[in-house]
Amino acid sequence: MSAPRGGSMMIEGRVVHKLSNALQVTFQSGPGDPLADGVQGAGDGFGGKMAMLFGFKNGGTGKHRITYADGSVVWVQSREAAPTVLSRADGSAIGTINRADTSTAVGSTAGTLLHFVPADEPKSPELFRLRILDRMGEEFGRLDVVRTAGGWTLGRIANDLYDTYIWWDRAGQPLPTPILGTRLLLQRAPDPTERDVLLGACVDITLGLRPYITAMR
Repeated sequence: MSAPRGGSMMIEGRVVHKLSNALQVTFQSGPGDPLADGVQGAGDGFGGKMAMLFGFKNGGTGKHRITYADGSVVWVQSREAAPTVLSRADGSAIGTINRADTSTAVGSTAGTLLHFVPADEPKSPELFRLRILDRMGEEFGRLDVVRTAGGWTLGRIANDLYDTYIWWDRAGQPLPTPILGTRLLLQRAPDPTERDVLLGACVDITLGLRPYITAMR
């Protein structure tokens, strides 16, 4: 596997079903212990949890939880026809993600944090592909939304972050999930707020099943 260039990094999130039938996405930035886990509907009420348990809710709107390796928590509230809300364990606001033909993350003080826009080829049978722009509108990275098992094994990435990679020699297997996971390819390490927004967006997409660009609708 070629080494990342110039401080760039990759964060991969793979989706599985828990014993409770809730979807879970595990994020890793390299071999070893996970960076964080996201769990579908962890903040939902009794009715929502029962719907997951009996298999009536395979992803969708709800209050999903991200727990980092250090124990810190971010809540991701995926909603129908309304912005996604990101907050911390103490209830303090991180911001919102407004979804339309493209999507924009806005901080709690109303400043733009990140934009999610289509890549040149935003859709294939294996992947949805998005570009991530920073506060200044400069490209910060790419987001692959993996639709089929073949999306994990694409050996050539069409950007300048990596020459060639196969993710830790894991091929990925078909799962009974609507979306198999995400792959973030970033030109630099994100700051803490950017990290929360990026993982929040990945949870919103994989567990909340929210579309971030027109091709995903």
